Amino acid sequence: MKTLSPEQLITATYPGSRWQVKTFEHQPSLYTPLLGNSFTINIKKSPSITINSQNRANQYSPAAKFIIKVNDGKWASFYAGQPYTISLPETASVTIMTGGNCDLDQVWKNHQGFTLTGIEIADEGQWQPLVTVPRVTVIGDSITAGCWVGGKHASVDYHPESNYIGITSEQLQMPIGRIAYSAAGFLRPGTGQVPPAIHWLTHIDTQTTCSLPTSEWIIVALGVNDRQFSSHEFLIAARAYFTQLKNYFSGHIAILIPFAQAFVPELRQLGHDFNFPVIETDGWLTSTTDGLHPDQVGSIALGKHFANAVQSLLKGEN
Repeated sequence: MKTLSPEQLITATYPGSRWQVKTFEHQPSLYTPLLGNSFTINIKKSPSITINSQNRANQYSPAAKFIIKVNDGKWASFYAGQPYTISLPETASVTIMTGGNCDLDQVWKNHQGFTLTGIEIADEGQWQPLVTVPRVTVIGDSITAGCWVGGKHASVDYHPESNYIGITSEQLQMPIGRIAYSAAGFLRPGTGQVPPAIHWLTHIDTQTTCSLPTSEWIIVALGVNDRQFSSHEFLIAARAYFTQLKNYFSGHIAILIPFAQAFVPELRQLGHDFNFPVIETDGWLTSTTDGLHPDQVGSIALGKHFANAVQSLLKGEN
């Protein structure tokens, strides 16, 4: 067997995707703090692959979960810390996605995110990175990341592959990028010591800067976690955020109204002031796990609506 190193695997990721090569305990690793982050490699002439990972989750958290898909097959899950081997056909397109973590994981200061240390393939195996920059990137919170889709258990019930972003990606047959931190908003910090959203426009954590993806569109899906704040406070923070986003991003920007219909007048006003399209979502949310997070049935419904909205943006219909 031969090993594809983190330095090799990083070539399968696109700029701004927030994968990084970092060293933990003297071991180079491919690392990201983000739930729902993925990359794809093409492999030939290897009967199997073995994925090696390091579990950096908080000691009180379940192990970080990864998910994997071969060609157009079903997603399978595995947990960090133990080698995972899966059989391959003669020619395989392998996608690996970060699939589950926990609010206790200190992703901002302590690098308690998702860590791959290498992928083993047959000595005669051939591999090639498949880099696809998404035309659309969504900046959001736990709903965008894919938390609580399957139930109320952290990590195991997280499903970024089948939340509204995953459903849209599947329906449109195109990748949808995401930058999302649980519980975060324009004003509210996220879990894992993550600060409010303006601080992670160009940062992965306290130490690491990163550019935004070169997508055609960024859709901002934030605000529902700021409900404890006043309209005035919300408008000040969101206006500062969108001003900064315009400074850092040269593509198109749109605003997605939270599915729970939080701060609707304020977000409409911001869309008008900045000349951003506003995606209305009233009536989209049909069923939830906990009154806020869409469950699987609700995610499918949301994904169909969101796919239509994304198509309209890409066609210039807004």
